[in-house]
Amino acid sequence: MTSAQTHAAATEFADFFAAGWKLGARDAEGFFRHFEQRMHPNAMLMQPIAPPAGGPGALRDLFGPLFKAVPDLTGTLRRWAETDDGVFIELTLRGHLGRRPVEWTVVDRIILEDGMIRERRSYFDSAPLIKAAALRPRASLPLLLSLVRRRN
Repeated sequence: MTSAQTHAAATEFADFFAAGWKLGARDAEGFFRHFEQRMHPNAMLMQPIAPPAGGPGALRDLFGPLFKAVPDLTGTLRRWAETDDGVFIELTLRGHLGRRPVEWTVVDRIILEDGMIRERRSYFDSAPLIKAAALRPRASLPLLLSLVRRRN
């Protein structure tokens, strides 16, 4: 691939990523359909707090419980950068946990293989999410239970 083709592919993926996060939890099934079409069969998804998730159900394993806890969660792309094997994407996530606003910023390092997500490693300060969960334990229950189940 030429440099121009690589840049065009990275730009297309950043636009694709932003479109998926505009759907977010408000249209969870649309979110899953959107991203699943670009998930590599052996994709690995990693992020703070949760154990790694891999394979075809990884996306739903990670985001299903989060969407139940924060049913209006959406993401806004802030910036992105092309890498040799994919993209870095900075995203601000916002929603309500137990009717109170919660917001945090993530940076995802995404490795692409033939335009498919081969690996996603998310970096973020988990303190805002942990604080929100501690202050709203009933609303956080779906998320907390999923973390316990996935660790066992």
